[in-house]
Amino acid sequence: MSFPNRDDGIKRPIEGPYSGEGAKVARSISASEMSGNASCEVREGRTTDDDRDSTTLSEGRALTAHKPVQDGGELHSAGSMSGGTRIKRLEPFLNGLYQCAKADRQRVFHSLHDKLCSMDVLTEAWNRVASNKGASGVDNETIEDIRNSGAEQYLSALQHELINETYNVECVRRVYIPKPNGKQRPLGIPTVRDRIVQQAVKLLIEPIFEADFQPFSYGYRPNKSAQQASQEIYKYINFGLTNIVDVDIEDFFGTIDHDKLISFVTERISDPYILKLIREWLRAGVVYNGETTYPDMGTPQGGVISPLLANIYLNKLDTAWNNRKMNNRYGQDAHLIRFADDMVVLTSKEPSKAMSVIAELTGSLGLRLSPEKTKVTTAQNGFDFLGFHFVRIRNEYRKKEITYFLPSVKAVRKFRDKIRDIIPLTKSHTKSEEQAVSELNQLITGWNNYFNHSNASHVYNSLDRYIAWKAAKFYCKVHKIRFVSSRKDTKQKMYAKGLKRLSGRIHYVR
Repeated sequence: MSFPNRDDGIKRPIEGPYSGEGAKVARSISASEMSGNASCEVREGRTTDDDRDSTTLSEGRALTAHKPVQDGGELHSAGSMSGGTRIKRLEPFLNGLYQCAKADRQRVFHSLHDKLCSMDVLTEAWNRVASNKGASGVDNETIEDIRNSGAEQYLSALQHELINETYNVECVRRVYIPKPNGKQRPLGIPTVRDRIVQQAVKLLIEPIFEADFQPFSYGYRPNKSAQQASQEIYKYINFGLTNIVDVDIEDFFGTIDHDKLISFVTERISDPYILKLIREWLRAGVVYNGETTYPDMGTPQGGVISPLLANIYLNKLDTAWNNRKMNNRYGQDAHLIRFADDMVVLTSKEPSKAMSVIAELTGSLGLRLSPEKTKVTTAQNGFDFLGFHFVRIRNEYRKKEITYFLPSVKAVRKFRDKIRDIIPLTKSHTKSEEQAVSELNQLITGWNNYFNHSNASHVYNSLDRYIAWKAAKFYCKVHKIRFVSSRKDTKQKMYAKGLKRLSGRIHYVR
């Protein structure tokens, strides 16, 4: 979603990404003094010099510290929505934060501690962390452990620690996951307790920084997605921007400058306790093989708040790019598309200027472009971005060049590997057909949701044949049938058990 500037003199409400209906009026709030319940009151009217620092709400609702309730195995606040509509209770608050930050780009917020202690915020944070599941941290405490011992009591104790500022940040557990190039990606897994507090802080500060983020940033933002980024690239290639700068930042998450990042955060947030928490998360010890190290730069991948901090850091690059009018049609006509630390520039002009500006801006942030992965190419030669392969080739039937984007070779290879992992023939005795079909359907549904807006019909047909063949081999292995070809109905039997297809599920780009 983009938020166009309107300079016609008409005052309109600012529609934000946190409310389906947008804002009806701007409201300002004064935070009540911290007492045992950490509540905040709402009042209508204009912001005055006395309360310019106070946090905002809308729709006349207050954040309260009332007792959460358990319903159907899921914890949520009394009076709030459950399931996918839990956020409804916080929508007015979040949208109010966004409105005030958008209306005044110089405004600094420093009354957020009491909002962090609100049971509404903590409950929403817990629900999000619990729904994402995830592994335990250095304390080995899992989400199931908290559920079994009582999430209500757990959150009440955590709230008490936050109110009294006795909450302590734990170390993160270092794990490594393999990358396609053979290297390993380091992840830092915080404890569940730290993830809840990180999520609560993220809930509060994300709307404020959302007001500053540029519309061409798509990674880890509300109402933004990789699908939107891919459609934007498709659009610009069709507009004739066929010179491409494929940008890769070398070890981005490991080279973020802490002091620079904190200075960027303080441009909008001055609450000392919030800033203290962010500093402690950045400098939290990393435990690996029994040894603890303390980083002086970077932010751990795996933390709930890390993607937001990364966007805050790279927003300086986005803003500088916008201020230089690089996307001006009569200037460089260079359009930046960014998804977290993955970037691509599309231009109709000579791409060397765009490349030099990107190198300059990343250098000013203490970052370095990867010389192996950063390259200049063209849409005619094709390039990969976010799992899609973009290419512009001549269509002999239509007698002109056509832009296509479809799943990349690497994405297809990873999908096939996952299929083999789900139904390995050597371990067919350990998994029932129903369980195999359920796991395959989850993978198929997720993959389809990501790629179904692209030109993937031929890829879908090919993968359908691959899935059917692997499923048939699995069926024959379970039932001790010697040759798949001797029982042609084995594929149909797997489909009869509910196995989904990819074919026929494409929503073509218009």
